[in-house]
Amino acid sequence: MVSFRLSNKTASPSIKLLVDDPIVVNPGEAITLVCVTTGGQPAPTLSWARSFGPLSDKTILHGGTLTIPAITSEDAGTYSCVANNNVGNPAKKSTNIIVRALKKGRFWITPDPYHKDDNIQIGREVKISCQVEAVPSEELTFSWFKNGRPLRSSERMVITQTDPDVSPGTTNLDIIDLKFTDFGTYTCVASLKGGGIADISIDVNISSSTGKITFGHQRRRHNRTTVSSNWKT
Repeated sequence: MVSFRLSNKTASPSIKLLVDDPIVVNPGEAITLVCVTTGGQPAPTLSWARSFGPLSDKTILHGGTLTIPAITSEDAGTYSCVANNNVGNPAKKSTNIIVRALKKGRFWITPDPYHKDDNIQIGREVKISCQVEAVPSEELTFSWFKNGRPLRSSERMVITQTDPDVSPGTTNLDIIDLKFTDFGTYTCVASLKGGGIADISIDVNISSSTGKITFGHQRRRHNRTTVSSNWKT
């Protein structure tokens, strides 16, 4: 004989996410978020939402599983799984998706800060600064080259990275006591430690022309675009 016992017990929902927080991915990768119920009576229903608008049309939903194929920077942000069974408050768990990116490389020249004029002259200090926008910023690394050869920080060529609270994503090359032997092409290369993203390279050419110094041109090789500018003193 089989007997059944009816119960009118109810319980509010509880859930957990089977993913890291945050999730850092490269553009083009597929990502899957998994949400499972850990409690609730009656059995809760699961849904997904994001904090900055509706889910993308390419998003694939299957129960508590959300898949984003070929992710882009536009898909980055906070995603939340919500469980509801009309008992108590809905349960909610969230995770943040970060899509790696490097963009908007630029440079600028600062003449000797110890002199009032803006001239760049032999025997004085010159600072070359290089800045990029990086996501995530903590993965950003810089390298400096002169005529294709790696530069190391020294007494006369000082390489520093600016405090991110002051000027995020910025590195500086200070050339102390500028000499004619310093003429050449200086390259700042920005990379992300996680890889999977094309580096951004910015070239600054220091050359002599009729006894003058010319700072020119900037070339951003990421995405094969070129921007040129010149300074003369």
